[in-house]
Amino acid sequence: MHRLSYAVNTFANWQVRFCNFMLVVLGVVMTVLILSQVFCRYVLGSSMSWSEEAARYLMVWMGSLGAVVGLRQGRHIGVRALVERLPGDTYDRYLVPLVQGVMIVFLGYLFWQGVELAQFNWDQLSPALEIPMLIPYASVPAGAAMMMLDVVADMLQDHWPTPAGSQANIAAVVLDTGEVTATCAGGEDRP
Repeated sequence: MHRLSYAVNTFANWQVRFCNFMLVVLGVVMTVLILSQVFCRYVLGSSMSWSEEAARYLMVWMGSLGAVVGLRQGRHIGVRALVERLPGDTYDRYLVPLVQGVMIVFLGYLFWQGVELAQFNWDQLSPALEIPMLIPYASVPAGAAMMMLDVVADMLQDHWPTPAGSQANIAAVVLDTGEVTATCAGGEDRP
């Protein structure tokens, strides 16, 4: 199982690097599009009719990819005021697997619904770009699938730790004094 944990965590790490790269690329393209639109509208007196739609679809993909990066790094907000008062290792032993299981079920449902939505709209064309609406709608199942992989990687890292695993426990970000800390797999806090 250590080999499986290592392989899944290695792939999840590669996936996050890919998402980070794509976030930069999409952000630059979106910025250039919007600045070009402003330049054309106010300096040249004409506008590019498709730029706003393209920027909107780029933002949708950035949201999905950013959610993947945030989940893998343990950056999604979680309030643990009640669970920190639980005795001993109750949280790590019982609640973390429950939270991870609920996340898998939710993300699986989101994936399934996203696939159905993308299939339903696969032949519809966007108004300005005239691209298949499958492209923006595919961001939902793609993001859900990548986040499911991250949750599985986190589960494997919890039970069979490897050097390739993320030290950010997905369910362990704490916000209490304004300072964000994440609990590592070994139980120590890190800023």
